[in-house]
Formats: sequence, structure tokens, C-alpha cells
Amino acid sequence: MKASLALLLVAAAGCLAASAMAAGERAEFTHCGNVIGAKWVFPNTGGKMSGNKYGVMANGVSCAIAKKYAVKLSSAKLPGKTAGHSYPLAGGPKGYTCYANPDANGKVLAGSCQIGPLTAVSKHAFSWGGRP
Repeated sequence: MKASLALLLVAAAGCLAASAMAAGERAEFTHCGNVIGAKWVFPNTGGKMSGNKYGVMANGVSCAIAKKYAVKLSSAKLPGKTAGHSYPLAGGPKGYTCYANPDANGKVLAGSCQIGPLTAVSKHAFSWGGRP
């Protein structure tokens, strides 16, 4: 199970870096540490893998801002529960586009925000994901 969670965290960070890599740029992410947020339940585990700790990464955004919004947005209810699907997420910093992956209950398991659309290169982005 820990391998599955690690892959999800890598995927969340990868989403942020994908547009920069497509343009031949290197994304410089800073690991901001962990925060305590809303409870999450990893999908398809029967509730056996859960927690309230999130790892946070940032690029061009202060860790203080990234951590603040990771905690705030961790309690959001998403419009769907499809594991691995990204849903738009409201409530992020002004000018940022945010998306999140749901946990087993349709709450945020992992998310990311960046300035501008996800199809554009952004040097101002942050992500967070559940950690056991």
C-alpha cells in the first residue's frame, strides 16, 4: 500500500512538472515538509489506509503559502469519487488553477495549484498529497 501512496504523490508532483518539462524547462520543487489536514482514506483499501498528514511541495511559491492552502483545501468535497481522476478544486489562491484527486469518500487525497491553466508552463505551483 505504501508503494501505491508513493506513486500517487509522485503523480501529483509530476502533473505540476509536466508542462515545464514539455517546454524543455526544469521545475525546481522544494519539499516543504508535512502538514496536518482533513482525514483522508486511500481508495480501494477498505479504509485500512488513512491519515490526516499531507506532504507539501512548492515551486516559486513560499512554503508558508503552500502549506496554508494545503491545509485549507484538504477538507474540500470533490464532485466525484473516481480514483485517479483529477477534479477542479475551488478556493485556491487568487489567480491559481487547482485540481485534486479524491480519496475513497470524495474528499481531497492529493492536489495541486498553479498560476494559469494546467496546459501552460508555470513557475508558480505547489502540490500536496496524503502521507501515511
